[in-house]
Amino acid sequence: MVELRDATYWVEEINRGRVSPTELLEMTAEKIERLNPKYNAIVASDLERARQDLKQTKHGLFAGLPLPLKMLGQSHVGLPDTAGSQIFKDNIASNDSAFVTKLMEAGFTPFGQTNTPEFGFKNITDPKLYGPTRNVWNPAYYSGGSSGGAASAVAAGIYPMAAGSDGGGSLRIPASFSGLLGFKVTRGRMPQGPNGFRSWQGASTSGALTVSVRDMARFLAVSQTVQEAAPYQTPLLPKDRLLDIHESRKRLKIAFSLATPIDGIEVSETAKLAVQKTIGYLGEQGHEIVEVAYPMDTRGLIESYYQMNAAETAAMLRPYEQAIGREVAVDEIEPLSFALLNVGRKISAINYIEILNSWDQATAVFEERIFNEFDIFITPTSAQTAPKIADDLVPDTVRDAISNIKALSFAEQTQAISAYFEPSLAITPYPFTANLTGQPVLSVPVFVDQQSGLPQGVQLWGAKNSEITILELAKELENGGQFILPAAYRS
Repeated sequence: MVELRDATYWVEEINRGRVSPTELLEMTAEKIERLNPKYNAIVASDLERARQDLKQTKHGLFAGLPLPLKMLGQSHVGLPDTAGSQIFKDNIASNDSAFVTKLMEAGFTPFGQTNTPEFGFKNITDPKLYGPTRNVWNPAYYSGGSSGGAASAVAAGIYPMAAGSDGGGSLRIPASFSGLLGFKVTRGRMPQGPNGFRSWQGASTSGALTVSVRDMARFLAVSQTVQEAAPYQTPLLPKDRLLDIHESRKRLKIAFSLATPIDGIEVSETAKLAVQKTIGYLGEQGHEIVEVAYPMDTRGLIESYYQMNAAETAAMLRPYEQAIGREVAVDEIEPLSFALLNVGRKISAINYIEILNSWDQATAVFEERIFNEFDIFITPTSAQTAPKIADDLVPDTVRDAISNIKALSFAEQTQAISAYFEPSLAITPYPFTANLTGQPVLSVPVFVDQQSGLPQGVQLWGAKNSEITILELAKELENGGQFILPAAYRS
């Protein structure tokens, strides 16, 4: 059996003296040059800066391992910091984000920056600034978003691990579409700041895409933190258990649902088969498996999520507008971003407080209906596999409304935003809820659609601070041969 060449494998190769950090960095640069043109995963790479950084990252669990950063919120001083937007195409980071500082302390060498949709608003990666990122399983399809570049970088075998972030499924959707593991951890566990500590009011968190459970657990061990300035905080998980993750002997009570989380959105047979395969295996291992109704219809939650995005966009771009002395023009950012910006200007403080209250109420519903009785909740990660790049996910009537967003009333504007997202929401209706409730959710790669040849993931949901239980269950699936990884890790 060929040993899985995950991040831990390469660190062990370095520690055994079989490859040097410099050699691994040069190997990675060669892979970018050879493989990236096919997938457009990496949109910037500064090899000389990485060589300099390597001198500072000789210590830590992942010492010597190159790691790409997402071109959104993961700033490293001296590197491009564009957020996937044309208005920031010349922006260079003046400091490190707290997350990047933490990664370097763990020994990671930042090298390469991955593609992302403008400001991370989509479940696909197609910024006008860089162009679309393609799926390694089939380049005619998207790899997901907003950490789509990170997903293709790992799936292609350029890197065994990539940094990403998840504000509405942005790690888990690419994981499902690309045959990887993506973990959105408990709100408050990952470093935030120093320029802002709330990050979409706690909905967005940094993380990683990996090909093994041990890599994910070890990444969590070195990246989790408690920050005094952070409004959301959670107790540190036992580091020793994360560093030596293994399947638990404890049998769990596991709920699952094949139902749609949003009335009117259909769940594909592929997504259902992925869940059925997973619960079938876990049932054979002695876990108690119970089918349940999805805890709530999340239509109202997704509407609140869009309005939060809008308000955060207006707040994010206000300093830029103040600096240039005028409002951002319609042709300076992409149509969706411009629409969200203009809706955000009209959202009142009362609206925003009601939005946050609805998130807390949803958390209480999940506790009452799921986590008071069950250890784990399993659903599909996505309702469908990845969409084609040639697919138009925006109806013409909606595109017209978005282009004339300033002429619409507030009610018409919010309706236009919802209509814009609806085709995309039909593909991925599951992930965003956990961002609003703050629960940890791991997407694992368990199934491949026989017709399209594309992967399909399932989500392992847990109550807050249950990451180790989730990882131990994922380890059981991994040990049982249930994972289906990209070809680069099967040969």
